[in-house]
Amino acid sequence: MRRRGITVLLGAVLVALLTWQALSMDVAYVVFSPGPTENVLGAEEVDGVEHQMISADPEYASEGELRLTTVRVKQSVTLVQALRYWLSNEYAIVPRDLVYPPGESEEDIAEEQEADWAESQSNAEQAALGYLGEPAVIEVVADSGGLVAGDVLTAVDGTAVTSLQDLADYADSETTVTVTRAGAPVEVPGVTLGDADLQSTHDDPYNIEIDTEALDIGGPSAGLIFALGIVDRVTEGDLTDGKVIAGTGEIDPEGNVGPIGGIQQKVTASVELGAEVFLAPAANCSDAVTVPHEDMTIVRVETLEDAVSALESLAAGGEVTTC
Repeated sequence: MRRRGITVLLGAVLVALLTWQALSMDVAYVVFSPGPTENVLGAEEVDGVEHQMISADPEYASEGELRLTTVRVKQSVTLVQALRYWLSNEYAIVPRDLVYPPGESEEDIAEEQEADWAESQSNAEQAALGYLGEPAVIEVVADSGGLVAGDVLTAVDGTAVTSLQDLADYADSETTVTVTRAGAPVEVPGVTLGDADLQSTHDDPYNIEIDTEALDIGGPSAGLIFALGIVDRVTEGDLTDGKVIAGTGEIDPEGNVGPIGGIQQKVTASVELGAEVFLAPAANCSDAVTVPHEDMTIVRVETLEDAVSALESLAAGGEVTTC
């Protein structure tokens, strides 16, 4: 009996040690939690220098706030922590490979996030200028087939073009392209536009500048809020109507709003902030409304125009499309 008792005790200790070790091991998941929010209509100070996030000439002030939202990512997660986070509505457990693809280093991912962050601001500016009715131009990005970086396309085979969509029928055949180069029209024969590196931009009479030097944020999901911030900054009136508006959404240069990750954590952060309105991409609506949001209105948007119209309607006491 005594030997059996010792054996049982040792077995129990071994099981306890193995269980503790298993529970303490990292699992192949990461955790999303609510991150900080930033007011794109405001300014932040770095080393005594104030950085206004969006500036223009002329520009108009607003009484309220337009806040981009973020998520924090916890990379090292034990089984015990994963179980605890899984039981909480405030966190999301996500397979690590979805956030950090195999074969990519942390440096690679950081560079991608930085590139997405820069692109989101560029897209936001183009979407805002397009919404404001500024004319589009098609610009050559790199030298190719007789075209020179900085050329502005004005016509193909004598037909005027104003958007990349106008070029679809000419992608695979050689054409004569008219460009503006150094202020003068130039005809370039034998151009295959499908091989050219082109981008659509808009005239900017507002001298818009986006300064995010004070922020340590990456990814594409702030595009919608940046675009709204630009529209609000350069037009009379106050889109915010004095309210705290939060939101998220990737945006393309045409103003279409796409889905993002971490929507539930962003809604949670906005509720904790005291935001009165949250702008959510239509594709994220079903997840956004699962978070208790009290008196905060979650507005469904598919385009920049949707978002501007919704804020104008709310300011006038009208109806909006909610999630």
